[in-house]
Amino acid sequence: MSRHSSSPALERLSEAISDIGERIGELEEQVIDRLDLRPSRTERIRRSLERHLPTLHQRQGVSRYVPEFLSGWSLPTTDDARSVARSVRNAMPDWRHQTDELRAGLDDVQWPSLSRLRRQTHTERRLDFLRARPTISTLLIAGGAILAVGAAYYATRKLSEHTEEPDYDAVRQDGDVEIRDYDGMVIAETIKSGYHEKARRNGFETLADYIFAHNRPGKKIAMTAPVMQQLAESEGRTKGWAVRFVMPKKYTKESLPLPGSSDVTLKEVPARRMVVIRFSGTFTASLASKKLMALYNYLADENLKQKGDPIYAFYNPPWTPGFLKRNEILIEIER
Repeated sequence: MSRHSSSPALERLSEAISDIGERIGELEEQVIDRLDLRPSRTERIRRSLERHLPTLHQRQGVSRYVPEFLSGWSLPTTDDARSVARSVRNAMPDWRHQTDELRAGLDDVQWPSLSRLRRQTHTERRLDFLRARPTISTLLIAGGAILAVGAAYYATRKLSEHTEEPDYDAVRQDGDVEIRDYDGMVIAETIKSGYHEKARRNGFETLADYIFAHNRPGKKIAMTAPVMQQLAESEGRTKGWAVRFVMPKKYTKESLPLPGSSDVTLKEVPARRMVVIRFSGTFTASLASKKLMALYNYLADENLKQKGDPIYAFYNPPWTPGFLKRNEILIEIER
């Protein structure tokens, strides 16, 4: 009688405990949603196993808060214990042999140092932090670009302050166009074939070997500006591009060291009047054509007579940003 009467009470108690377990689970999900907690790596692995292994046993209710190793314990029988002991005793020699091989293999492994692992972990964390915050990444990239441009501007300015340039007197200026009277100068010249940029690059290397004493005895010669380039002609035929370095004013043709190669020639250039257009930016064929046309229009408008082909002048090293580069085109005119 009492047995049958207690059964409904036990069922109600079981249902109440089940409801409590479900309510605790709902509260957990609400807390996680509000706090936006990222599950641990272990938890993510466990959830992945549960998704891919539907038959995996899932604990419910209060038992979920008990560690796995404290649940599901049972004592083995005497026969089971004896069987396990015999198996272990029989496998002992082979197990020892495998352990020795494993130790020998581990001795040959190059394990990374703890400091290296820490640095790698910190780097990965920083990268994850930046990936999750694109605004900060953009600001850092923009800041780095500004610093790089600032450093390039500072280096270009300091270099130009300490780089010697030819002396001239400004006769007249009309916007970007200027008429100048240059003093006489000594130049080192080499002739290179090919298109404009390739010839200038090859000519620069040849002349740099000369002034830096790479192929000749003697001291180095200071670098000056600009590097000049002009079409080279012989007997009315184009031979290529003449690339020229202006020698420092303290030298004469006789006092300069002799070139170690026949590719370099020392020449004296007399004083002359030049009409010059100055512009910035990365030198391209289209930009040069535009500026050269403006210079030709100026010569026509002012009724000035041209002498010789245009000379292209470059004042900055290759790493200078385009908007900081100083370029000029010069044409000799009659006085």
